[in-house]
Amino acid sequence: MTKDGGTGGTGGTGERNRTLCRPTLHEELALGERDLRRAFEAADSRIVPAGTALISPDRPSEALFRLRRGWACRIAEWPDGRRATREVYCPGDMIGLGAALRARPSDTVVAAEALTVRALDVGIVAGLLARPATATYLAWLMGEAQLRADHRADMLARLDPRERVASMLLELFDRLRRRELIPGTSFNLPLTPQQIGDYLGLTVVHVNRTFRQLREEKVVILDNRVVIIRDMWRLRELANGALASFATGPVVRQQSPAERSPLDLDP
Repeated sequence: MTKDGGTGGTGGTGERNRTLCRPTLHEELALGERDLRRAFEAADSRIVPAGTALISPDRPSEALFRLRRGWACRIAEWPDGRRATREVYCPGDMIGLGAALRARPSDTVVAAEALTVRALDVGIVAGLLARPATATYLAWLMGEAQLRADHRADMLARLDPRERVASMLLELFDRLRRRELIPGTSFNLPLTPQQIGDYLGLTVVHVNRTFRQLREEKVVILDNRVVIIRDMWRLRELANGALASFATGPVVRQQSPAERSPLDLDP
């Protein structure tokens, strides 16, 4: 890894915290997020080449990372060579809190493309965990990661290939939009069909076939690793139809665009 002085968006989660957390935790989360942001701003910035293991089970993790540019994958591997992608990291994500607390990480985190990261030494992380507000904020982030993992488990258990791809694209789009990292309905997705398949439990053939179907249905286009969402309503319908109860309660019929009041928030 080499150091880099460039800048990159990290994206805050404050608005989402205020929306979803208990009102009594608003101030605590805001303080914790502020303290952690300041710590990362003072930390070293590094460039990680594509294909490099940022975290590996072969050695203790040296730091807690914040992804400023690029995408990465957390991978589990079996002795026979099979693998599964357990998490996809996009700009603004925190990487390696669990690994920083263990003697040896359980998974490998690999750069899907060249990354720019900020790295907090594990000793600094231990000090931050002693501060109640920062510990609360880190617990919140770990809870958000667990919700994503639960959602992915539901997705693999119940959704067909089209619904799995739609759910993944929508979740990534919403994460990037909340951080104000994308202005419209397109975003870079620098993952190979194999990496997408490892994340969704699909073969490369299924991944390619599914993206062709979504293109033919004029829902999504994947062109040169750029996702272009052409029909957001249909994408949400595919992604949420079978999992509408996830974090929202019982299944309810969603309004069509024509039925919505001008005061309704864009989902």
